[in-house]
Amino acid sequence: MNSDYNAKKPQTTKNKSFYQSVRHALVGLVTGFKEELNLQRDLMMAALAIILGLICRLHYIDWLFLILAIFIVLLAEFWNTVVEHFVDLLVEHQFNPTAKKIKDISAASVLLSAVLALVIGAVVFGHAVLTYL
Repeated sequence: MNSDYNAKKPQTTKNKSFYQSVRHALVGLVTGFKEELNLQRDLMMAALAIILGLICRLHYIDWLFLILAIFIVLLAEFWNTVVEHFVDLLVEHQFNPTAKKIKDISAASVLLSAVLALVIGAVVFGHAVLTYL
């Protein structure tokens, strides 16, 4: 009976094992991609970039930059999501000018990462097209 209670009780302590940490991280990944439209869009753009990379037969150095750009955008988007949820929790979904400023600045980090990804994509795919011609 006690083990059933512990299995259903929400965790309020630190993870006790690497497996537990990985399990929670995977739940976070799935939750993010399920619930956040921007993450879904970013994932679709990443898939498109990978498909184009395969078609263009990118050099391994180009792949490194492309993968780095994809992960930077996804990381920025995940952190932006964390900030938004945390701020909403703190202000209880009430308007607060400081909360808005925090959210706007956090969103700016996603914008900057997307601009970086576009620049990297332009260089990588531009080079691939010029090499092909």
